[in-house]
Amino acid sequence: MMFSRICVAAKVSAALAVATAVCAQGASITVQKDEPEQQVVGFGAGAVYYQGWVTALGETTRQAFYDTAFTGLNLSLLRMGNWAQELSDGISADDVAIVKAAKDRQGDKLKIEMSSWSAPAGLKPSNSLEGSAANKDESKATLKTSSSDPYGKYVYKDFASWWKQSYLAYRAAGIPIDYISLQNEPDMFADYHETLFEPTESDKVAGYAQALNAVYDSLKSIENPPKILGPEPLGIGYNNFQKYMQALDANKLDGYAYHLYHSGSGKQAWDDYVSPEVFRSPMEGIMTQYLSSTKPIIMTEFCSMSENGKEEYMIGLAHIMQVGFTSGGIAGYIAWELFWGEGKGQLIGVCTKGWGSCSEDQIVISPEYHAMRHYSKFVNPGWYVVPALVSDADNLYAVAFRNENGKDSVTVVVINEGSSAVSLDAPKIQYNQVLVMGQTEEKWAPITVVQSVENGDKSKVIATADTYSLPAKSITTFVYKNENSSAISLAAGTRVLGVSISDRTLMVGTSATVQLFDMQGRPVYQAQGVSGTVSLANLATGSYILRVKDGNSWKVQRIQLR
Repeated sequence: MMFSRICVAAKVSAALAVATAVCAQGASITVQKDEPEQQVVGFGAGAVYYQGWVTALGETTRQAFYDTAFTGLNLSLLRMGNWAQELSDGISADDVAIVKAAKDRQGDKLKIEMSSWSAPAGLKPSNSLEGSAANKDESKATLKTSSSDPYGKYVYKDFASWWKQSYLAYRAAGIPIDYISLQNEPDMFADYHETLFEPTESDKVAGYAQALNAVYDSLKSIENPPKILGPEPLGIGYNNFQKYMQALDANKLDGYAYHLYHSGSGKQAWDDYVSPEVFRSPMEGIMTQYLSSTKPIIMTEFCSMSENGKEEYMIGLAHIMQVGFTSGGIAGYIAWELFWGEGKGQLIGVCTKGWGSCSEDQIVISPEYHAMRHYSKFVNPGWYVVPALVSDADNLYAVAFRNENGKDSVTVVVINEGSSAVSLDAPKIQYNQVLVMGQTEEKWAPITVVQSVENGDKSKVIATADTYSLPAKSITTFVYKNENSSAISLAAGTRVLGVSISDRTLMVGTSATVQLFDMQGRPVYQAQGVSGTVSLANLATGSYILRVKDGNSWKVQRIQLR
């Protein structure tokens, strides 16, 4: 989680214009494939509304939609809503058909995440699924009170029982749910389907912590129960996520989920969408506290909340994902909607003949579809995020992934957010091992390079080369294979670098090159021939990336200064 914008030339240039010109010539990226970070759960989008528009398409267009949505994106996560508030109504045939089509194409790779928008109407004081029925009274938009519930002052046990029964109904109907979130945006008092939960119960509103306890207990009696994600608040600004986490029992969660509709910037969602760096600090704050090898962090919903189909949103989405997988430690990203009616989807627009204003069956591909594809098509669940260091370019952002064993496949996604083209040397795949005989090196070759340009070609395959031109406002994905498929093992006598930190003193066990970067990729310390101790007393509190090189070996790790 150490992806950066380093421009050494800017440090020695007398003018910013000169620095920019120098940086534009021969930027480089080094991928540290042997330093795995969080493991990827997947990439996905929501199938929450407008399902009927999809299933009502004519056969040819409908199959083309399924191919485009699931095979074309190589989706591994599909988010759905729990709409079985009245179990007697059965499970939506549209949902069943869409999941079947997805599973036919993606098999068990594709996992289902299901969030509830509202508790059954009978469990709410308003007796309605809709928030508008509460007439802006929070006490009517939550669960009903109870004098006998074992979990607290509201009908948590009944809510948990409904969750269990609805989960079983979906499973019986052919929708195997892998993850559940017991409430979508528990902090959002919306006019549409909603149920309010405060972090812990109050005199007016039910508590998320108590509801989680009840749902956990109810589901654990099921054979192979779903994993529980939470707390899934509206945004991560203002320590919103942490407020819920501090109140609940984290042992009841199998992973963490949140949305990004506010970042703490004070701006609207569409402004944040095209200024993704505002998410880096709050995402890192969550990562620092909650990153775990057993409990993934998944971003489960976000969109611009503005007009779909804007060209600039392609770079926005790609950059947001880069921030998340680097500084945020996320293991999965789920865009808000895979499809939407009237041809206006975030990723895919659906027009169904005779529905709304649509005069013919049609699917419309959004620029954001290609942003998602640059990741999802070339990275599979189970892969690992690995460090990718960018040098000599101000506006390049990179994130890299490698397959499980680290020997076969590496994918590097590079975003040029600047207004000028950048010349990039082919990314270098760095490895830590000294191979048998000390002679043979791993040979990594790009087998596919795909590029999308704002207001230009999308998902275009370009020729492999030693140097690439990355157009302004573009995304380029490099897919590498290891040409040396033989087993890799360490040679006898290979040394492991001895590096440790105590208080604010870095200790290096052998003469080495030491580099330290902040989380924006700016170098804050560099020296060669370091041995012994290095004082870090003058650095600000926060996270940093440490690189240490001894001979041909590199060690890369994140450190935290307090």
